Amino acid sequence: MFHMKLKLKLMENTRFLFSLTLFIHCCCMVCSITNLTTDQFALFAFRAHITSDPEDLLANNWSTTTSVCSWVGVSCGLKHHRVTALNLSLMSLEGTIAPHLGNLSFLISRDISYNYLNGYIPDELAHLRRLNEINLNLNNFSGGIPSWFGILPELRRLELYNNSFTGIIPKSLCNISKLEILNIKNNSLHGNIPQEFGNLSKLEVLRASANMLTGVIPSTIFNISSLRLITFATNSLSGSLPVDMCSHLPKLEGLFLSTNQLHGQIPSSLYKSRELQYLSLSANNFTANIPREIGNLSMLTVLYLGINNLKGIIPSDIGNLRRLEILSFQSGSLTGPIPSSIFNISSLEMIDFRNNNLSGSLPMNSHYDLPFLQVIDLTSNQLTGQIPSGLWKCRGLQLLSLVYNKFTGSISKEIGNLTALKELYLGYNYLTGTLPEELGNLNLETLNVYANTLTGSIPFKIFNMSTMKFLALANNQFSGNLPSDMGFWLPNLEGLYLIMNKFSGTIPSSISNASRLTIISMSINSFTGSIPNTLGSLRFLQAFEINMNSLTRESSTPELRFFDSLTNCRQLESLSISFNPLNGILPISVGNLSTSLQSFEASGCKIKGNFPSGIGNLSKLRRITLDSNQLIGPLPETLQGLQNLESLNLQNNKLQIYIPDYLCQLRRLGDLYVSNNNLYGPIPTCLGELQSLRWLYLDSNNLTS
Repeated sequence: MFHMKLKLKLMENTRFLFSLTLFIHCCCMVCSITNLTTDQFALFAFRAHITSDPEDLLANNWSTTTSVCSWVGVSCGLKHHRVTALNLSLMSLEGTIAPHLGNLSFLISRDISYNYLNGYIPDELAHLRRLNEINLNLNNFSGGIPSWFGILPELRRLELYNNSFTGIIPKSLCNISKLEILNIKNNSLHGNIPQEFGNLSKLEVLRASANMLTGVIPSTIFNISSLRLITFATNSLSGSLPVDMCSHLPKLEGLFLSTNQLHGQIPSSLYKSRELQYLSLSANNFTANIPREIGNLSMLTVLYLGINNLKGIIPSDIGNLRRLEILSFQSGSLTGPIPSSIFNISSLEMIDFRNNNLSGSLPMNSHYDLPFLQVIDLTSNQLTGQIPSGLWKCRGLQLLSLVYNKFTGSISKEIGNLTALKELYLGYNYLTGTLPEELGNLNLETLNVYANTLTGSIPFKIFNMSTMKFLALANNQFSGNLPSDMGFWLPNLEGLYLIMNKFSGTIPSSISNASRLTIISMSINSFTGSIPNTLGSLRFLQAFEINMNSLTRESSTPELRFFDSLTNCRQLESLSISFNPLNGILPISVGNLSTSLQSFEASGCKIKGNFPSGIGNLSKLRRITLDSNQLIGPLPETLQGLQNLESLNLQNNKLQIYIPDYLCQLRRLGDLYVSNNNLYGPIPTCLGELQSLRWLYLDSNNLTS
């Protein structure tokens, strides 16, 4: 009997425990469902604030018929079955952030980068105390950076790059003790960098470039030994860098401080950051010498020190940087020779020493072990001697610029080895000889040998280079004719500069097939024949300059018919045909030239007939030069419409007129030359009231006072 009662008692206890367990399980399920419903409502509220979802990802996928945990961009934890991560990056979403997201209380990671979201960040998101990652990069959020970020105890990564945040950097950010990455680059933040940044002892990445920050860089930042990357470029920071700035940065890999107002010396302690790979201090006001200790940074791959006030020589120790890829010391006051050791850094891809006062010759006997070199820019220095043959072995070169130096000698045939070369600038030196035929083996986009003493004819292959965009052969002693079919092979040509040479023959009519031409400069040569009447095909032409040749008009008509064609060049701004024996009449079509025309020069062309009345239509004209011709008749009243006119030169013609009063209405007129005509009558008194007038030539006429 006793055993029976005990058995019944145990059965009752078992039923109770089972019921209790079932009850607790059901409660947990209800709790979980309730919590998921809370998350679901929060996400639906977020979706409701989205005004554009081009892929319809949220509209089609976020549905009540499926579990929140299976929605696109949503992840849930295994333990609590709550939303722990939200990744909606790269979805091209537009709209604002719903404050309801603050109810996702288990959220650890939120990534909504690379969208078009805007507005303020809701304060309700301060409830998300579990967050360790916030990524809002590349949106259009505005307002101040929320100060409540500073009360998120688990936050390790805060990415706010490329938004429209304004105001100052909140000091509260310095309370995020676990923060490892802070990216506030490309916003509109101003004010000083908080001194308290030094409290972020775990910080590894600090990006604050491209803002409007001012003041000095707090020295406390350079005491954060965990830092791997510091970027404050493109701000308005001032002051000098601490002498010992790198004494406590053993892990630093990148330091970007370019485009600020920093001054003083570049600290020699930089060498203590042995892991440094990227050093950019360009576009500041640093002075003194380049520290030779930089040569000890054996891991360095990128070195930008240009656009400063650095003086002295380039340390030969730079040649020790065997991993260096980018070397830029442009726009300083560096002197002395370029160390030969630099040309043996086999990893180099770019050498940029332009705009300094470097002198001496380039090493002639150096091996030039530069298999990866793509750019050498030594523009505007005082370098002398011949161009070393070693340069022609740098087969990866894409840009070579030696412009504005004092190089002598000829251009080697070995230049044909540079099959990757796109841009060649050798202008403003003392080079002699001819252009080597081997240049024609290249696929150049720019060839500039401006202002040397080069002679001979231009190799035909150069005019057969379909990649050519800018051909600058000006101010040499080149001779010969231009190929008659040159325009057919230059479809990409934009600029043709042949001024000040000894070219002869006709201007090929095929030039009209180079349809992208914007500038034709062929003045001061010996071209003959007529000006092609097909130039109207050059719809992008902005400047046509053929002064001082021996060009004539077509014999079939007294009118200069090429003007008819030029009326189709609607972007034309400058037209210069002076000192050619055109011996013709300006047609009515002159008045139909481009309304963009600013300068019209036709001095000494034996132009006859009346002054063209239609010229008054060209309202942007600033300069008219028609002196030393045979123009007759009155000045048309339409001239009073040229309110931008600054210079009018009609001297040495046969004009028989009064000086019209309406010239006084040209309020920008500074130069008026009408000497040596047949002008008569009184000089308008209003000319004395024209305040813009600087030069007035009225001599050799029949005027009365």
